[in-house]
Amino acid sequence: MSVTWKHLWGKKETICYPEEKLPMTDNFRGGNLAMDWRVCISCSMCANACPNKALDLTIVPDAKKKRHMKSYIHHSGRCLYCNLCVEACPVNTLVWDKDYAIATWSKETMTHDAMTDEDRADLAEFLAQVEVEGGRGKGEKRPPPGAKGGG
Repeated sequence: MSVTWKHLWGKKETICYPEEKLPMTDNFRGGNLAMDWRVCISCSMCANACPNKALDLTIVPDAKKKRHMKSYIHHSGRCLYCNLCVEACPVNTLVWDKDYAIATWSKETMTHDAMTDEDRADLAEFLAQVEVEGGRGKGEKRPPPGAKGGG
């Protein structure tokens, strides 16, 4: 009876799930992949490390021939949650989010783009800025048309 009284008046052990969620640990593998395109070097090592090919990457070069991530699609229906993609990332920009409530009704909704619309807008602005800077740099190096080289 003392055990019953202790649990009755002791610390509450259960939670009301939809309203309250358990905090996930740092080594939790699940949910969706998150990444920062500013840190990503677009090396595709994460996609190559995936045994089920659950990652679809779209990479675009800028005016300076540097590669940038345009889209990063994670197919959670194919994913084993083996963490090989996160471990393969040389700059550690790829992480799992802590959302464990990812149940869906259809297979079509089991895809997640790690890049948000805000990230895409930032990337487009960045690529336009690099294009302008690249155009200025090229214009300074070339002689004007009709000018004769040294001689």
